[in-house]
Amino acid sequence: MLVNKSADREWAATPHAGIERALFRNNEQGRRSSVVRLGRGARFPRHAHHGSEEVVVLAGSVRIAGVELAPGDYLFTEHDVLALSDAVIFVSSQKATPLLE
Repeated sequence: MLVNKSADREWAATPHAGIERALFRNNEQGRRSSVVRLGRGARFPRHAHHGSEEVVVLAGSVRIAGVELAPGDYLFTEHDVLALSDAVIFVSSQKATPLLE
């Protein structure tokens, strides 16, 4: 069993300005689940997945693959991410995610 309590969550900066990640799980095959916090205007570049990735918007609004998403919205695709407001998203991928730009 893996438990990650929000009160104990550790946020780490990413190489992308205004984006932090709290990693839930990560393994040697590149599978990972995390919560990503984005400041308004922060952008994560377009990227591909060697497997699947799922995103659920938890707070705020983002534009992913040209589609505006709000809390509760779900996405499954290759995409970039732009924070339209301060936002928090849950991301789960099956393999590593190389950037395309």
